[in-house]
Amino acid sequence: MKEHLIALGIMTGNSLDGVDIVITDFARGGAIIDLASGFTPFPSNLADGVRTLRELLRIHNGDVTKADTAFGEAQNDRAALSRLHSEYLELIAQACRSTIDRAIQDGILANRNLIDVIGFHGQTCAHLPPSLTKASASSYTIQLGDGQALANMLGIPVIYDFRSDDIMHGGEGAPLAPLHHLHLAEVAKSHGVFPIAFANAGNTGNLSIITNRVGHKAALTLGWDTGPFNHFSDMLAREECHKSHDVDGAVGANGTVNKTLLQLLFEKSAITSDGSNFLTKQPPRSSDPQWYRALPELLGKAPVDGAPLSLPDRMRTAEYFAAYCVMHSLTLVPGDCEIPSHYGLCGGGWKNPVVLSAFRELLNPTAPPVILDAHRAAYKQLLMRLANKTVMVELTSAYGFDPQAMEARIFGDAAVHRVWNQPFTLPQTTGVKAPCVCGVVKFPKDSEPKTFRIGAIMDAAGTLYEAVHALPAKDPRFSRALPGWQSA
Repeated sequence: MKEHLIALGIMTGNSLDGVDIVITDFARGGAIIDLASGFTPFPSNLADGVRTLRELLRIHNGDVTKADTAFGEAQNDRAALSRLHSEYLELIAQACRSTIDRAIQDGILANRNLIDVIGFHGQTCAHLPPSLTKASASSYTIQLGDGQALANMLGIPVIYDFRSDDIMHGGEGAPLAPLHHLHLAEVAKSHGVFPIAFANAGNTGNLSIITNRVGHKAALTLGWDTGPFNHFSDMLAREECHKSHDVDGAVGANGTVNKTLLQLLFEKSAITSDGSNFLTKQPPRSSDPQWYRALPELLGKAPVDGAPLSLPDRMRTAEYFAAYCVMHSLTLVPGDCEIPSHYGLCGGGWKNPVVLSAFRELLNPTAPPVILDAHRAAYKQLLMRLANKTVMVELTSAYGFDPQAMEARIFGDAAVHRVWNQPFTLPQTTGVKAPCVCGVVKFPKDSEPKTFRIGAIMDAAGTLYEAVHALPAKDPRFSRALPGWQSA
């Protein structure tokens, strides 16, 4: 009989719209079944506080101590950052409790003790991968969220801080989706769906390609960040429509794609800290919203082709740009790999019908789409690789996986694989030196780890002692791979 673990996954993304929760049953090497899910909106003051913290970390080059001081000075309260952290954790705990309680009321769970482990991503506040520093010696990643405190609040073991391990072993620290997508692809393959690509759409997009090299049967997992996705359209919606996003693509649907603005966005809107264009970097690569630049042309403050563009045209171009970046990423799939004909879409960005239609049209053109001149040859080659294939572009629900639960499920999966001591990042997905087991394990305070199911499993495997006695984070409110982790 296969070993099963029930995990609760938590994700709060860069869009700061809310807390995504999913409870999933993972069978070791087998089925992945979602049991329940939930969403809790972010209070606006908490979202604003996180945005302020991000900006301060950018100004102070990731120095948490200086950002803490500046955050307190700005609010005339030295404990302001600790209070922000407490408010964030309480929101997370509230979201977990409500999802668990609803699952019990619906008869899905008999009691809360059936939750074996919580996979907690935390809130990313800064990220500087080795691809930008030219060496892992200066890289770092900063996630807000104390896993020990959350375990104490909920009485359930928590595994968190997944990105630090990858960074500390020479990786980009992102994306973490590809191994989860590999696990989903193994389920899909049993139903005859292979190869497959998973395209996640949040503030930043990321792409996972589960395929094989031509003439080989073994599955190959590739993955990287595609660049800005919702970032610019959400920005326009907030600043000019006073909404969190372009609801149902209503604004963009009334505009047209402007090729000049599209060119500017591709060339200038994602400039990394070393001054290079993220969108032209080869994988493995990972992105950070602090690099995304709101061009004056996008904001309607500078002319495009002689005059400022209307909001609908700017919105439509920003939405097309999101889909275009994913398409362009597909041109980076090595030529000796089979290009997938199945595309599973997940994440809130694909709820926008304008973006979804644009991506479908790019892969299945019925009329010549807007393609930048520099990309015409690569786009033509992509279409040739897709020729004679029935290209399916569908939400992941078509393959049996809730698209809105995808990001949260990644971290349930990551937690389960930490329990099983199995890698969650690979050299071909993050550039890590060797397959890496990720995450810090925390049991509720004053509890005996072996009384929990995951503790017993880890004890039997000989991995519990090392997990319990791992070196603590320098600042428990944040991840371990803060600037200077190398000399800690």
